Amino acid sequence: MNNWVYFVLISQGIWSVTSVIDKIVISRGYIKNPLVYIVLNGLTNVLLLFLLPFVSFEPLNLFDFGVLLLSGAMFTASVILYYRAVQYEEISRVAMLFQLAPVFVLILSYFVLGEKLTQNHFIGFLLLLSAGIIVSYKKIGAKLSRAFYYMLASAVFAAVSFIAAKHIFNATGFWSAFLWLRLSGFTSLFVLLSPSTRSQFAGTFKKMKNKAKGLLGFKMVIDFSSFIFAGLAMVYAPAIALISALASSALPLFVFILTLVTSFYFPKLVKEEINKKTMLAKILAIALIIIGIVFINLR
Repeated sequence: MNNWVYFVLISQGIWSVTSVIDKIVISRGYIKNPLVYIVLNGLTNVLLLFLLPFVSFEPLNLFDFGVLLLSGAMFTASVILYYRAVQYEEISRVAMLFQLAPVFVLILSYFVLGEKLTQNHFIGFLLLLSAGIIVSYKKIGAKLSRAFYYMLASAVFAAVSFIAAKHIFNATGFWSAFLWLRLSGFTSLFVLLSPSTRSQFAGTFKKMKNKAKGLLGFKMVIDFSSFIFAGLAMVYAPAIALISALASSALPLFVFILTLVTSFYFPKLVKEEINKKTMLAKILAIALIIIGIVFINLR
């Protein structure tokens, strides 16, 4: 199996843990305003200080720097909408709605990056996409959950950010691109320009219990490491659309497994819907993911 596949699976495995932490923190009311969470994500990038002595920046021209800012802004917008969705829906279903992103990535990568999939790659892409679609839809009466509409917009912004990030990796070396992209995450701190957000941010952490702060600190560290593996996948994968498809199908699977275990042992923390229909859908999704990975590894 190609190395980039492992990099994607590792990054998504880490993000499944952070996704469950997100749900716990938000559902238990530790953080009520998603903008406060955005500030926290921006502060995660202070970990860059530990890398600076070992790597150096390569300069970006004005156009590439503009693309960099676009990537950071679109990622921030995507995350804000993601946290809105978490407030209305089970975390595993919210993660599954990220299946919308690969479609936009596929289209944008073709027109913007000029990437084309081989026949086997395209079959694998469709299988991975199908794996997520099977478990992404939740019928509520005659209409979709409100989370669907938040995630639809989030997927569009995430796709634009993804394509912009790939351009940066093409424009400079890996560590330089990684550091530039992490620095672009500081754009999320602009929400602190709002006095109400600053007040809520300070008040939230003043009232927060130490255990919750420790949990968020743990999340910051592992979240930062996951971006390294995601970046390596971007460098080595034959097409960014394949990364998006594999990531968007693997993440909900990992989240489901993790929340299944959490629901069984710690039901007060995270409670997932578990029934025969849900389990059959997950099993079918796993089968499609495995077959999809086989196809994307074929030449």
